[in-house]
Amino acid sequence: MKKVLMLFLLAIGGLSLSACTNSSNVFDFVLDESYTEYVTMATSADYPPYENIVQDAKTGKNTVAGVDIEIAKAVARALGKNLRVINKGFDFLIEDVRSGKVDFVIAAMTPTPSRELIVDFSKSYYTEATVEQVVLIKNTDVATYQTIDDLNKDTVRVGAQTGSIQAEFAELFTPLATKKIVQDLNQLLSDLNNGQIDALFTEGPVADTHINNGYPDFVKLHLDTLDGYDGNAVAVQKGNTALLTVINQVIDDLNAQGLIVSWLSQYSE
Repeated sequence: MKKVLMLFLLAIGGLSLSACTNSSNVFDFVLDESYTEYVTMATSADYPPYENIVQDAKTGKNTVAGVDIEIAKAVARALGKNLRVINKGFDFLIEDVRSGKVDFVIAAMTPTPSRELIVDFSKSYYTEATVEQVVLIKNTDVATYQTIDDLNKDTVRVGAQTGSIQAEFAELFTPLATKKIVQDLNQLLSDLNNGQIDALFTEGPVADTHINNGYPDFVKLHLDTLDGYDGNAVAVQKGNTALLTVINQVIDDLNAQGLIVSWLSQYSE
């Protein structure tokens, strides 16, 4: 367990401590030259500040970065392994970990009863207390949509990402509205900007990231306390208690040091 206690000083350095190679949708992070194995994580890298494809400032090549990637590096170091990240569509992730194609999934994923039938989840590393659920609208519509109830009309078009908890929130809070549920979050952001949808269900840090980077005309409507929302957690294959124990220890230690909240702020800028 010494590795668990030592990894956090290393984690603060982020990408600067990791050599990264990639091929298409696979990204390898060499965290320590002495490690001889990789642990494999799957994610959907279109959801900053949690995970996103960015250009490495040193190499000019694409890499994947974000809060969830930092958490994955911490897990890998605790296991004494390097990290391999596979980028796929969000709705493929549960099946990949269920079938053993990957060791774990970190993708701002919320445990739900249907998902818990298929995979096991860690304790939450973000909770409702730290990560709010919101709806993005354009600032020109603030007078029209002052509450979530204002969106629950058959003349309103709302969007959410396929397979996400926000798609469930769209059904729950706006059953009368027309839904656009698609895989690509960037498409939904563009649709909102171009007036093809009126509102987009997402998370507060995701909203902040896009407001700060390209969509300054977006504003947030806040959802009330949500029944059934237990934050975001790491998914592992059913019965993999050994890996789950390590992940839960890492989450406890990262939260105790305030690193996850710090990363949320860092990657939302």
